[in-house]
Amino acid sequence: MTIIDRSLFILGLGISGMSLAKKLNFKKIDCWDDNSKIRDLAKSQKINIKEPNLTNLKLTDFLVISSGINHELKNPHNAIIIAKSLKIPIISDIELIHLLGLKNYLIGVTGTNGKSSTTKFIADSLRHKNFLNSQACGNIGIPFTELEIKEDSVLVIECSSFQLSKINKLRFGIAILLNISSDHIDWHKGLKNYIHSKEKVFKNQTLLDYAIICIDDEICNNISSQFNTKYKSNLIKISVKKRLIDGIFLKESKDYITINNSLSLEHIKIKKNSINLPLTKANFQNLLTTYAVNFILKQKKDLFIESLKNIRSLDHRMEYIGKYKNIFFYNDSKSTNVNSSISAIESYKNIFWILGGRKKVGGLSGIEKNLGNILRSFTFGEAGEEFKGFLKRHNINSTFKKSLEEIIFEAIASALREKQKINIIFSPCASSFDRFKNFEDRGNFFKKIVKKRVKIEK
Repeated sequence: MTIIDRSLFILGLGISGMSLAKKLNFKKIDCWDDNSKIRDLAKSQKINIKEPNLTNLKLTDFLVISSGINHELKNPHNAIIIAKSLKIPIISDIELIHLLGLKNYLIGVTGTNGKSSTTKFIADSLRHKNFLNSQACGNIGIPFTELEIKEDSVLVIECSSFQLSKINKLRFGIAILLNISSDHIDWHKGLKNYIHSKEKVFKNQTLLDYAIICIDDEICNNISSQFNTKYKSNLIKISVKKRLIDGIFLKESKDYITINNSLSLEHIKIKKNSINLPLTKANFQNLLTTYAVNFILKQKKDLFIESLKNIRSLDHRMEYIGKYKNIFFYNDSKSTNVNSSISAIESYKNIFWILGGRKKVGGLSGIEKNLGNILRSFTFGEAGEEFKGFLKRHNINSTFKKSLEEIIFEAIASALREKQKINIIFSPCASSFDRFKNFEDRGNFFKKIVKKRVKIEK
């Protein structure tokens, strides 16, 4: 990966920034992170650290900023102010795929929920004789610079709204929008800006490219209805909720899911017990999207069905932990908002729901009509008492404990007193930052405490 005559300034040395600094071979790469410990670590790895001032930035061709840094704030980072004054392009890490001149086929996946799982499902489904080198990267946690990219590699890229807000000329052969609900609104300063960032996944597509939009939420449905007036690519609509005469939809029965392709008149009937995934609405959307990609790439349905054997869930997404006596445990720590938790609690019966953490904008508002499978709720953390009050007002028996460990013990003790099967689902519907580093840290803690309390069987 070489560009001889360009220079970069990288602001923010997280996983992606560090990887870019170490793996790329530009004419000049200077870096900065506001955390002195990270700067010291970077120096120890022979990464060039420079303070982002006018002198150090004036000869820079591109400012690459960490996806979490907002370049549109009224008072942004000083490096951003300088870059704007010098008219230096401000980009995210994934834009470098274009700047490096990589000719690989790119599939971009975005949405509020399900991005990581869908990215993984697509890459896994293509990893056969026709697309042996398909690889997942991006916001899923794997910078593209960590991959061994070959000429025939298909790159399936999870794109956050933060990354998309800073793309310039990056073009996706297939661009996917799964869903949009209110999330990261504080970062984007409004829902309109958040939607605009998500739509950038279609920005540079041509008549040769494809867009896939799941129309099951109102915002995405509106985007699809206006798509042809704004974008050039070929739109394919998908749905797991409604029948489509001009798209691809999925129907669920007791023992099967059926994918109906109205564009090719193809029907695929799949036994549920042949799928090694939690049978949630979210995973049905992920699988339907994966099929749509295979259809666009002209893969035979037999290959797609065979590929389902290789698809597994990511950790912390309705991850089945195991059972103890009458209790079945699920770790859905990734669910940090209402729409994501709705998918979890609508997919099972007899639920003891554990939720809480740091409340996001709107809290539990919007979940009122989806509580039919909840027998009891158990809340914790900063938002715990508020969540308890909300659920009690909607006739859900609710218990609050300050710590996650305490509430896990309480939920298990209560479930063991029941004479029926109980699904304990940890789907927090809030961020992890009141106590944990991230959702992975929180999910791992949940699994650790469950296994500490009871002897789990698979």
